[in-house]
Amino acid sequence: MGALGHFLERQGIPTTGISLVREHTEVVRPPRALWVTFELGRPLGIPDDAGFQRRVAKAALDLLGRTDGPLIADYPEHIEEPADFTGWACPIGLAPASVESLSAEIDRLATWYDRAVEAQGRTTVGVSGLDMEAAGALVTGALDGALPPAQALKEALDDLRAYYLEAASAFPDPGTAATRKKWFWEETRLAQAMLALQPKLAASEDPQHRILGNLTMIPATERHRLG
Repeated sequence: MGALGHFLERQGIPTTGISLVREHTEVVRPPRALWVTFELGRPLGIPDDAGFQRRVAKAALDLLGRTDGPLIADYPEHIEEPADFTGWACPIGLAPASVESLSAEIDRLATWYDRAVEAQGRTTVGVSGLDMEAAGALVTGALDGALPPAQALKEALDDLRAYYLEAASAFPDPGTAATRKKWFWEETRLAQAMLALQPKLAASEDPQHRILGNLTMIPATERHRLG
């Protein structure tokens, strides 16, 4: 999108955007970008908080008045969610990651995901074009054999992560975004698969695999989990 911004600017159309990965933005150097510290997939910040999201969008749009680009402006607000996880637990009793297969874990979340979609009337799953069983098979294949194209793997992982977190939002006690995130990274087979994939991607000769492994697959807040 940053490269497209340069093309539009040459046609006299001012552009702006929101950056979630500063390293990428510094390389592409778009005409204007607002860098935010929110986790990947949440460019506007706090879910279901229209006021917060409006402030982020306004800050990005306000950059349209700047003519000193290429520029990256830092958004001043950060999200600090409460870390109290008391009384919250996954109701489906996932087996330890080393015991249950990724396919079985995906299957056991299906009912909760369907309930979440019914309640919300929407889903963010679908960018890969794969069903969740096929997306899981792609990830398992990447662990056990040759790596698939980086974009296909990224889209499958994005869909799977959204599937898991949306399913968790329909648990009897959905907790908070922070508890669901903690559950994902500490208790799921998918998160363990992603952490296991990281060194394989980072060591790949394909630069797109290395970008996925080193920058975009594991959020900065979770990279301490890497061995």
